[in-house]
Amino acid sequence: MRTARRRGVPRRVGNTALLAVLLVALLAGLGSWLVAVPAQRGVAVAHGAAGLAVLALVRCKAPVVRSGLRRARAGRWASVLLGVLTLLALLSGVLHSTGLLVWAPGGQRTMWWHVAAGLVLVPLLLWHARARWQRPRAEDLDRRLLLRAGGVVAAAGAGWLALETVTRRAGLPGAARRATGSYLQDLPQPTIWLADTVPARTSAQGWELLVRDGHGERVLGLADLASLPRTDVRAVIDCTSGWASEQEWSGVVLSDLVRAGGPGRSVVVTSVTGYSRRFAVEDLDGLLLADRMAGEPLLRQLGAPVRLVAPGLRGFWWVKWVASVEVEDAPSWWQPPLPLR
Repeated sequence: MRTARRRGVPRRVGNTALLAVLLVALLAGLGSWLVAVPAQRGVAVAHGAAGLAVLALVRCKAPVVRSGLRRARAGRWASVLLGVLTLLALLSGVLHSTGLLVWAPGGQRTMWWHVAAGLVLVPLLLWHARARWQRPRAEDLDRRLLLRAGGVVAAAGAGWLALETVTRRAGLPGAARRATGSYLQDLPQPTIWLADTVPARTSAQGWELLVRDGHGERVLGLADLASLPRTDVRAVIDCTSGWASEQEWSGVVLSDLVRAGGPGRSVVVTSVTGYSRRFAVEDLDGLLLADRMAGEPLLRQLGAPVRLVAPGLRGFWWVKWVASVEVEDAPSWWQPPLPLR
């Protein structure tokens, strides 16, 4: 007796594949914020290709969506919202990467909508996976399924390459974007991270910097900072909201500020707002405490009187309105990968 051949992809397999691809896209998107310059391109490619793989799986998901919409069950509208946000994340990502729409309605960059949709997706995706979970079966894993999976991966890669080729040959603005997806602009844009805010009073008059290292602690004013060796660094600040700006920064290298010797594996740079980032002591030669940009004093909204310049790292590492620099025993990784405030 001949066994009936299985047609199409089982719903549980399509759901699992779509979940896996969405997780890859989300993790690669977050990863592009965390990795240093050399690895950013590869992570960004993985993020874009995973996003296009979602489109390749729409055919598998469409029957599930139609069936779910016909049934009135708890959580149906949360599932609909998940689908809408997924489409918004995909559409805004394509519009931003090609440059067809860099500024979206509402006065925000299209990248902002892309990131916002992706972040809101996370809890909804986890809820949906748990509420609608169907355990894959051993018989699902066969040669045909592996070939289909390879086809999805190939289609996603080809789609990404085609989109990049069209963008370049058509001379679209996206051809000039950085590996991170950000667009260069003449001046940095005043931005904040999550709930961090521009402090009401950050004037140079009376500003003090607490420096705590293995030799004790001391308090410096701007005059003390000016007496230290100065260094000029040309570096690009690259914000996660989709813009970047290359500037000449002037200030004091942290290794000239923090006295050598003594215990400690990391240095915490903290803003007057309480915002902070931790760096390895071995990296201090590459970090600058800047009070001037492009030959002019920093503006308050850009971090004056003094801000951190961290070449090769994304903008959320560039602590503004610096109030203290402290050596600690904890390793440099002893902090959330992304600031939580």
